[in-house]
Amino acid sequence: MYKILVLVISLLLFQNSWSQTIPPLERIVSISFQNESVDLALSKLSKEANCTFSYSPSILDANQRITSTHTGESVREILNSFFAETIEAKAKGNYVILTKAPPPPKKAVAVNRATISGYVFDEQSNEKIGEASVYDKRTLSAVVTDSYGFFKIFIDNPTEQTTLSFSKRGFLDTLISVEPGSTQFINVGLRPEVIETPTIAQVIDSVQVSPSQDFTPTQIAVTEVPAKEKKTIKEFFAASIFSSDIFSKKKGGVNVKNIRDTIYRKYQVSFVPYVGTNHKLSGNVVNTYSFNVLGGYSMGTSMLEVGGLFNIDRGDVKQAQLAGLFNTVGGRTRGVQMAGLGNLTKREVDGGQFAGLFNANLDSISGGQFAGLFNANGRGAKGAQFAGLFNTNFGKLQGVQFAGLFNVNGRSGEGAQLAGLFNVQPGTFKGAQVAGVINTSVGQLHGAQVSGLINFADNVEGTQLGFVNFADSIKGVPIGFLSFVAKGYHKIEVSADEIFYVNAAFRTGVRQFYNIFTAGLNPQPVDGPVTPPMLSPERQLIWSVGYGVGTAPRISNRLSLNFDVTANQVNQGGVTESISLLSKLYVGLDFHITKKFSVTAGATLNGYLYDPDFAENPQLFKNYSPNIIRTHTFDNGDILNMWWGGKIGLRFL
Repeated sequence: MYKILVLVISLLLFQNSWSQTIPPLERIVSISFQNESVDLALSKLSKEANCTFSYSPSILDANQRITSTHTGESVREILNSFFAETIEAKAKGNYVILTKAPPPPKKAVAVNRATISGYVFDEQSNEKIGEASVYDKRTLSAVVTDSYGFFKIFIDNPTEQTTLSFSKRGFLDTLISVEPGSTQFINVGLRPEVIETPTIAQVIDSVQVSPSQDFTPTQIAVTEVPAKEKKTIKEFFAASIFSSDIFSKKKGGVNVKNIRDTIYRKYQVSFVPYVGTNHKLSGNVVNTYSFNVLGGYSMGTSMLEVGGLFNIDRGDVKQAQLAGLFNTVGGRTRGVQMAGLGNLTKREVDGGQFAGLFNANLDSISGGQFAGLFNANGRGAKGAQFAGLFNTNFGKLQGVQFAGLFNVNGRSGEGAQLAGLFNVQPGTFKGAQVAGVINTSVGQLHGAQVSGLINFADNVEGTQLGFVNFADSIKGVPIGFLSFVAKGYHKIEVSADEIFYVNAAFRTGVRQFYNIFTAGLNPQPVDGPVTPPMLSPERQLIWSVGYGVGTAPRISNRLSLNFDVTANQVNQGGVTESISLLSKLYVGLDFHITKKFSVTAGATLNGYLYDPDFAENPQLFKNYSPNIIRTHTFDNGDILNMWWGGKIGLRFL
């Protein structure tokens, strides 16, 4: 008995505590009245709802008798059935204060204002629906139901065609007519949207079962396991900046979620989002013209939008959008965006973007982008990009990129890339890459690469011009200090001529134009002591290193011509610290014995330029005295001797 008593007391305390957390006007009770005075009815309702009514008896009609039954209704609804709109009820703590409803203000009378209040509930479960949107498309008046489903809205100058719309995500929209000048208390039921899901039978039917399998429906267990959501950088960027939840803490953000309809207006004037002519429905309105003192928020703009600081559009923008700081567009931009800081567009841009700092699109652009810092596109670009720092595209480029630092294009491209540091092109590119340091093109390049240092490409149809050029294959000519083509022209040569008995050379590039790196050795007898000794006290090493270029046109499958020009610094012992330059013009034949082995021989026209006043010049002609065909002395005293010579050698690769 003691335990039962404790349980009953606990339940009563819990019920009392729970009821205190719910505002008295929203407490649900079931009660009936049978020809009772209004005082007695309020007293009875007070006990049932566990609240206290505070009022002056003078505001009540002493002759009013109440007969009604209420099942699962709120205190607010029951009071409305008592007094309609003649008595106004307000909750304060656990008190319900009843006062005589004030007469409508003159302005409300002048505009023939209609007042509608009530509850929004789920037709299937009868549960009240919080955060449902209640709005009038004509006047743009809008409210959101509270957590108990209650709303109160004022409509100015309603007509016979005026309708009030009720919208909630997950429910079908509902419309009701508004009576001009009326005061109504209504309960509006919303019907849940029906989302068709496959039945067990449909799942079974969709499974392919071979006749040999022992299969029964009881073997299938259908379990939904929610996958862990992983957002890409692009999705995170879109959700953070262009999401309709950007003002979710405001009532207007709730309207954006609930309302499917798009409302159109000629003009919008706002101070900040939701403080303007479109009120709480700003995010659902497409404006022809939008003027925002500080900033504006709308569904879209079809002609012109101007913002002192910013403009935010959930949908499309056409013609022109101008802002002191930034513009953001959640749909397409068809026209011009200009901003002091940046422009952001979720979908494609067809027009121009001008910004002091940056332009960013998650889709593509057709037109021009001009920014002080950077331009970035989630997909392709068609037109021109100009940026102080860099341009990036993760799709196809059709146009020109100009950047102070670098350009990066994610897929194929057609046009030109010009950058102070480097250009990156992973896909096929048709056009020109010009960079101060590096150009890279991983796919097919049809055009030219020009850089101050390195050009790198996979397959080239065109020209590479840089200090160092790399390519897998090329149909064209790479021009630079070093050009290496994997499927190009490579030769290792060992040869002898009239001056150097042992020469080594490496040729790299293509047949039309290749680079030559050479070295030569010639030990010669010397007079007097040798310091330092290089080979022996009697002989000292004369050696050379040089560089040149050449071309090797084919005569037949086995025979080619060679036209080479090389320049070699000749040294004796250590490095000769004076000019000692041996230049050669070589014309010869290259005969292939096998695919990777050939013999070469030809004639050379030699020119040796040296300073006669330098005592330690190499002595080239100890073992051989050529026929000097020309000698010339320059104004600075240097002498040039020229003679004919020859070369014979073996080549590999």
